Amino acid sequence: MHSDPSLEVDATEIWKLAAASLGVAIVLVDSNGRTVYADYLDKFGQKGFAQRVLLDRAVSGIKRDGKSGIFRQQALEIFGPPRSYFQLESKPLGKEESPSFVVIIEDITARRHLEEIRRDFVANVSHELKTPVGAIVLLADAMSQETEPDTLLRLANRILSEGDRLAHLVSDLLDLSKIEETAIDLSRKVNLLELVAEIVERSTPPASEKQITIELSAHLEDPEIEGERWQLSSAFSNLVDNAIKYSEPGTVVAISLEETGGGVVVKVMDHGIGIPARDLHRIFERFYRVDADRARTTGGTGLGLSIVRHVIDNHHGEIAVSSTEGVGTTFTLTLPRSAR
Repeated sequence: MHSDPSLEVDATEIWKLAAASLGVAIVLVDSNGRTVYADYLDKFGQKGFAQRVLLDRAVSGIKRDGKSGIFRQQALEIFGPPRSYFQLESKPLGKEESPSFVVIIEDITARRHLEEIRRDFVANVSHELKTPVGAIVLLADAMSQETEPDTLLRLANRILSEGDRLAHLVSDLLDLSKIEETAIDLSRKVNLLELVAEIVERSTPPASEKQITIELSAHLEDPEIEGERWQLSSAFSNLVDNAIKYSEPGTVVAISLEETGGGVVVKVMDHGIGIPARDLHRIFERFYRVDADRARTTGGTGLGLSIVRHVIDNHHGEIAVSSTEGVGTTFTLTLPRSAR
């Protein structure tokens, strides 16, 4: 049986197509030292002239060594912007006396970014845990040498305060880890009005202690969306808690729910200290505090808004913030009816 020539595909074209589909770039050098295929500029050379030049220089160096029979790995950092990281590795192919070889170029920017986030996260957690634990140890030591009842009571209250702060930090860390890593069921119906009303009821006593009033208004025909109730509860609780913490006594925290095209808009507005414009783009970062001293005084962990952002992302929603220093802050959450 003879094959139809019109259906035959050149083998060279097949491996070129295969190489083009890979997530890494390759350079093939034949036994005569000629480059027969290279796609690294097509795949990774689109982010500016500097990146193309530096990639080309690195590949030329590793090819030159390969032609001399030296095969190696090389890390390449391009400062950008944006900053990029590449891993280059050459491997021999064929006979040793006249070797052909391949150079593999991998963009490891995302991996390095995750490593940096993980490293910063561990450093931040260590610092945040060390502060209350150290304070508890010092306070306990002071108590062991004290006999005055009033002083003992004051030290005990300080230990209780630091213990509460430590408990909140651990709780927020566990919530954030669970929200980031747990697959959620977005097929369940959640009544947002009932959920927010429960949070308002739970938050009213601490708000009253600061002479703050919480007002809830809703303009909804259908208050239900699809989502994970415990995650949404965590997000709204953090927003309301922050609004109370950073509001001035005698002011109002206003919460509203309104329908929008295909979803629900939830707004949490306070009349507090506000957020400086220079900090707005960073407030959703883990452990970032606009006013670190005040956050520690109020028991803030710096994780609440990070939790809010992850919850809204998990529900395929959007979050926006507007703020004026000395006037107040408004968080606007837009959630689709169906998050699937």
